[in-house]
Amino acid sequence: MVSVGLSLTPSNLPEKALAFTNKCYVSQLDLLQICPSKESSPGAGGTGYYIEAKGCIFSVEAHRAMEPGTIAFNKVQREFARIGLNQEVFVKQFPLPKGFDLGMCKLEVDFFLKPAADTPKLEVKDEELEQIMRAKFQFQVVTVGQSIAVDYNGTLLKFDVRSCMPPDLGVEGQSQPKVNSGLFAALTELDFQQGPSGKLHVLSNKIQQRSIFRPDFNFEDLGIGGLSKQFGDIFRRAFAARVFPPHMIRDLGIGHVRGMLLFGPPGTGKTLIARKLAKFLKAVEPKVVNGPEVLNKYVGQAEENIRNLFADAEKDEKTLGENSPLHVVIFDEIDSICKSRGSTRDGTGVHDSIVNQLLSKIDGVDSLNNILLIGMTNRKDLIDEALLRPGRLEIHVEISLPDEHGRVEILNIHTKGMREKGYLEPDVSIPAIAAKTKNFSGAELEGLLRSATSFAMNRKVSFTDLSIKEGDFRIGNADFEMALSEVKPAFGQHTDDFEKCIPFGIQAFSQEITYTMDSCKSIIEQVRSSTHTPLMSVLVHGPKGCGKTALSAHLAQGSDYPFVRRVCSDKFVGYSEQAKIAAIANVFEDAYKSDLSCIVLDDIERLIDYVRVGPRFSTPVLGALFALLKRPPPKENSRLLVIGTATDASFLEEVELLSAFNVTLPLPELSQPAHYKAVLDPLPGFTAPAVQEISAGLAGQRVGIKTLLLVAEMAVQRENPVQIGVFKECLQQCGLGL
Repeated sequence: MVSVGLSLTPSNLPEKALAFTNKCYVSQLDLLQICPSKESSPGAGGTGYYIEAKGCIFSVEAHRAMEPGTIAFNKVQREFARIGLNQEVFVKQFPLPKGFDLGMCKLEVDFFLKPAADTPKLEVKDEELEQIMRAKFQFQVVTVGQSIAVDYNGTLLKFDVRSCMPPDLGVEGQSQPKVNSGLFAALTELDFQQGPSGKLHVLSNKIQQRSIFRPDFNFEDLGIGGLSKQFGDIFRRAFAARVFPPHMIRDLGIGHVRGMLLFGPPGTGKTLIARKLAKFLKAVEPKVVNGPEVLNKYVGQAEENIRNLFADAEKDEKTLGENSPLHVVIFDEIDSICKSRGSTRDGTGVHDSIVNQLLSKIDGVDSLNNILLIGMTNRKDLIDEALLRPGRLEIHVEISLPDEHGRVEILNIHTKGMREKGYLEPDVSIPAIAAKTKNFSGAELEGLLRSATSFAMNRKVSFTDLSIKEGDFRIGNADFEMALSEVKPAFGQHTDDFEKCIPFGIQAFSQEITYTMDSCKSIIEQVRSSTHTPLMSVLVHGPKGCGKTALSAHLAQGSDYPFVRRVCSDKFVGYSEQAKIAAIANVFEDAYKSDLSCIVLDDIERLIDYVRVGPRFSTPVLGALFALLKRPPPKENSRLLVIGTATDASFLEEVELLSAFNVTLPLPELSQPAHYKAVLDPLPGFTAPAVQEISAGLAGQRVGIKTLLLVAEMAVQRENPVQIGVFKECLQQCGLGL
């Protein structure tokens, strides 16, 4: 039998109870004409009659009270299909297409009528709502935008269909498209969310991770090398609780984390983590803001910019309550706008107002529970302390320099395309490169690869006509070696500072010198290997010109520590006391970022501005050095070696700085003929008889090795080979006699 359409006149329902069935009703005679046979759903196994009226699909049944030529809709159905009473409407049978069953249907639940302001909040479990839907409306066709009236224990509710999706077929890499309508079948998953009134809350025990992360979220796709632990900490503390049902968190009596701070050296991946999170977070699009962009020259505009960042979150919190989606605000360079209140003397108080505005949004009287503020900074010490306490930016995650395993991960990420496309020589070893790049940040490793690529490209370019030479393009070990000599880590070894301190090399002219050097080398190895020595300090002292600076530079350079720095007075010319203290403290702060560091405090008397007249010295700088020498590295498994040099150990003892050093080692002068002979014999321009005569003549005198080498250089410049008379003259000019 072929289905035919009929023009029918809409009428009221024959019974009031039928208003909650979401079906329309016709006479038995008209039903047989419109729908000669039932439609079945192969996926669900259900059968029923379905009609199409004005483009909308309804389930239809025959009712004995219906007159032929009429059709009864409830008010919600008429409004949805725009059908007026007593106006004929053409209806025809709707055959269910193949694969019409829905995989998921999202429904918004609220009171049917707008509740009054004093209406008490109603909490409904999603299990109850699903039982109602399946008992009354299963095997009906639902359409996006459609409303369904439901009697819930005497309370009139309205279910609005917000979205529909077909079943997930499990095709990899293929996202499920949304559909406009489909059959509510047995396999259909229902997702309930509360409506805009905010008076009805849906309690759900379902895992809601899809509302936080995209369904295709994959940690490996983040491309965050060496930061697995940090990302795990971020997820555990900031996102794990948001996966659970909101009412469960409320029953536990805890609140969600509203803020976190990512801090660490530049180039270590803070912005990268935030950018990747923004990419994979679902629901509300995260807002990424650069700190200085908030500032504005107009009074009050900066504070309004802050309020605007949270406006959408406030709106959702008001309408959706605890079921509001998560709003993420990412602040890059947050230290630029959230400095400690009272520290900025610009006369406007803008920075203080911005901090106050942020505090009110995160943890004020009307604080929001659906926000997560992620701040990033290189200078955690500049941020107002009120922002860092629990309830605000309470999670502090240090994104430090990657270890060797992390560097391997980062290099593998950046060289993946090179290797797959055949641009990387097979013998290039990523672990070997990682071993040579101690204290490289992620950004510096990326710069290293760019440098190596530039060397490889340079080989393929002809300088005469700028054409590309024939042959395969490959990046090899030689390119990486040249790149390593060109790209230096900001927190690495500053070898240039030490090389200029050892122009003549190191000569062990006596057993005392050998003992001092062996003792220092033993301490270097102790700091490197011991798990119980986070901080070790050594003071090498001796008369002027005895080689303290050269020896300390030699020891620091030979330690092969990833981080090595030299602090000396010539770097602070023109500095005020406070500026000098800040500069020295910054060197120590940088050292703490490395797992193994060495700092040379060269010529401590000059660092504290000591002069014998008075005597005078800088008490603030002295106090700062004392505190820094006593403070162990705050980072676990981080070790620091401090090598100090001083000329007047008795003065350091008087001001109690000597006690801050764990070990004190004297550095003697040359005093015996054998000492002088050991130093002068290898020098060019000195004959054996001249060395013998000079050594015998200097017997009993104490001369620093630096002074002796200077005199020898002067003598060679005047006469080569050097004669005893020229050497005596140069010695006298340097204040010594022979």
